[in-house]
Amino acid sequence: MQFQRRNLRLILIAGLVLALIIMANAAVSIYLLRQNTMNERAKQLENLSFILSEHTAQIMFSANTVLDSIMNVVDLAKLDTENQYQNFATQESQYHLLVEKTKANPIIDVSTFVASDGTVLSFSREYPAPPINLSDRDYFQWFKKNNSPITFYSVPVQNKANGDWVFYLARRVNNIHNEFLGVVLVGVSSEVFSTLYEKIGHNLGDGATISLYRNDRTLLTRWPFVDEMIGKTNTNGVIDQSINYPEQSGHAMFTSAPRFFENDARIERMISFRKMENYPFVTGATITKNLYLQNWAQSSSGVIYSSIFSLLILGTAVSLLFRAYKHNARVQYQAHHDHLTGLPNRVLLADRVDAMIALAKRHHTKLALIYVDLDHFKKINDEMDHTFGDRALQISAKRMTACVRDSDTVSRIGGDEFLILLSELTEESGAMLVAKKILKAVSAEMMIEDKVFTLHASIGIAIYPDHGADQDALQKNADLAMYAAKSAGRNNIKIFNTEMI
Repeated sequence: MQFQRRNLRLILIAGLVLALIIMANAAVSIYLLRQNTMNERAKQLENLSFILSEHTAQIMFSANTVLDSIMNVVDLAKLDTENQYQNFATQESQYHLLVEKTKANPIIDVSTFVASDGTVLSFSREYPAPPINLSDRDYFQWFKKNNSPITFYSVPVQNKANGDWVFYLARRVNNIHNEFLGVVLVGVSSEVFSTLYEKIGHNLGDGATISLYRNDRTLLTRWPFVDEMIGKTNTNGVIDQSINYPEQSGHAMFTSAPRFFENDARIERMISFRKMENYPFVTGATITKNLYLQNWAQSSSGVIYSSIFSLLILGTAVSLLFRAYKHNARVQYQAHHDHLTGLPNRVLLADRVDAMIALAKRHHTKLALIYVDLDHFKKINDEMDHTFGDRALQISAKRMTACVRDSDTVSRIGGDEFLILLSELTEESGAMLVAKKILKAVSAEMMIEDKVFTLHASIGIAIYPDHGADQDALQKNADLAMYAAKSAGRNNIKIFNTEMI
């Protein structure tokens, strides 16, 4: 039984180990899928950041080309005084020039001539220009103080004419003496810019954003477009972290810092911002954790389902193996054990006697077979009933088993007869000592169905190798000794001697 329990434990342990391997494999697979998905999304975002930078650079180049072409017309006029500039700019022909330049490029919202006091002299929306003054705008203030030929990129403002968000590319207009005459503007629509970004980023999914900032982190435009965020300054620091990432600008990084567009809510996301060459801008893309792990979640579910299926198959296999082994063990047990007392039967005893004889030969020790026959047991069956007798046999079997070592064997070989194997003895006195314990234990009072009675036994002993060299000889001589004990008055013990033959 102990051997069977051990094997069942081994089957269970093997099943658990395999289950752990399946679960560990699933966990590793899910982890690797997660890492690969994140790496793929990071690479995609880095590529997108690069494409955005290049795309924005092309748009800015196109807008600057429009500005250059207008400035070329101004330069060819060789203007000397403010009056000359104002007369030049307010001509209807210049209005048509501005309209032509604006319509030639869909990203351009408006083109404008501005006087030295900030007054709009002419712009592409209507002629003549309405009374508008732009002296408070950042580009005007900067050029009034700085005599520079560079293009100034303004913060976005809501156009005073139509309320649309526009950021401006501005150039200073000087006279032939390099004195300030005014400003030429080309306005870029933040909303039109956003629709161009949408074409690039529409496949990113809900929660993704594409943004364009000035170098001072002022938001010029974004997709999806959020009207109230345009012109605000992003101060959460993640743009700088991304630009200054150890590897390179534009490298994707993960962050849960407060999000500028979500009221500074801490949202786990992947970001990639890139500082543009030749232009004072930063482009960037952001995707939320749900987006960059979306494919991973779908792939992981497949791994989980297959692992659960494997575990179910394993569980079924282990269960079937358990049942088969227990059935086989039960059959084996029934084939080698007495069904009433659970003691080994003749077949199992014979195997153990042969094994113990081989061991005794190697170690030069002795062993004993003790033949026990319950006296007058038939009388109990006749006077009571067989159920009563069966119970008496079971109690007697337990008492005999309690008198021997775990390494010894108590067997029932039929009816009221028991054969006990004692291994690794040095003297026959050891067998006699055990036999006396058995005789005393069996003879003790027992109560069955409220009836008290006693049994007695006749016991015969045969010693290996003194009384036989094999199992058959030992059993035969122990049987002879047992009958000698009966002949001596029963409830007695006899050791075999040749006079009994």
